[in-house]
Amino acid sequence: MSLNLLQKQIINIQSEYKELLCTLLPILKSGYSHQALDEINIFWHRRVDIVRLYLNSYFSGNDSYAFTASTFMDYDDGEHLPFLLIGDLHILDDPLCAYSRICAKMPEEKISKPLYEQIIKTAEDNVKIIENCNNSITILPLRILSQTESHEEILDLGEKIFLGLFNGINNFEEYFHKCNSIDDIMKYARKDIHKIITFSETDTESEDFKERFQKAVWENEKLIDSSSSDANKFLMLVYGYIQQAVDIIVTCMAYKCYPYIRYPLALRYVTLIAQNLSENQFIEIMLYKMSIAFVLYNLTDKQRLNVLNTKEYVDKINEYDFNSKLLGAFETQGINYTNFTKFSIKQLVTEELEKFYNFIK
Repeated sequence: MSLNLLQKQIINIQSEYKELLCTLLPILKSGYSHQALDEINIFWHRRVDIVRLYLNSYFSGNDSYAFTASTFMDYDDGEHLPFLLIGDLHILDDPLCAYSRICAKMPEEKISKPLYEQIIKTAEDNVKIIENCNNSITILPLRILSQTESHEEILDLGEKIFLGLFNGINNFEEYFHKCNSIDDIMKYARKDIHKIITFSETDTESEDFKERFQKAVWENEKLIDSSSSDANKFLMLVYGYIQQAVDIIVTCMAYKCYPYIRYPLALRYVTLIAQNLSENQFIEIMLYKMSIAFVLYNLTDKQRLNVLNTKEYVDKINEYDFNSKLLGAFETQGINYTNFTKFSIKQLVTEELEKFYNFIK
């Protein structure tokens, strides 16, 4: 199949997905519906072969970025603007498919109102992206699609890293047998666990670890069963981030793309786990490109970019060739994937952004 035909099919799939979401949204807003959520899974299941062909033949290896580790993008807030600045191809790793799979395994009464409201919000945002971004951002359930790829040794890494936080605990059965309270966890934990684990974005290493844990439990009370043991709460708080990071790394390795991550906590866990694979050259490059994207996101003034419609904006990015100029600025200073951790790149990113603001103004 030619790339042009493949691209056209993906564009058609985006249009069909928008139509499906527009049909499902009134149903979702009227009350919980397993059937409506099942339709999302069925939609992608029927198109999985063509989507994987696109990812492997076109998206993979083309300086491609995946907007991931996020509940939704937030088109109204201009979150697509900094995302489009970096790289050549852009995918939103759609969480709706994962949400629908999670809900399908849960009794209706166990599905929290905040989760269901987030599903509706994500669906509405997806529609806006497809309607307004002129196919410059493709919405696909990227991490779901990568889960059948053969990276079993990396998938096992999440469990190994979690258990590696303890001494004398070799599997989950031992973890739950030996640990019940936070005091039990501290008894078996590595001495440096307070430096490794971050519970939230407000978490600081200088605070008492047990107090940090209790604070995180309180902050996540809607997601964590208050009647469960501290061991179970700790697993929920930590292992979820570890496994999310592993999923992201597996996906990026499978499709040779780079993660665009907005949240420091998600970035920290991806970095922590990826550093265990640093002898892999792609991982080293991924860490470099991921770090650039994170700094760029945090320094971008979205209001100064939001002066054009999306098509005009993308045309200006291509005309100016922002991505090449940014990477070229690093290369001029001798910064690359082998040594970037030794440098502060904020000033260079700020300077290149200022030039682009002036260009589009």
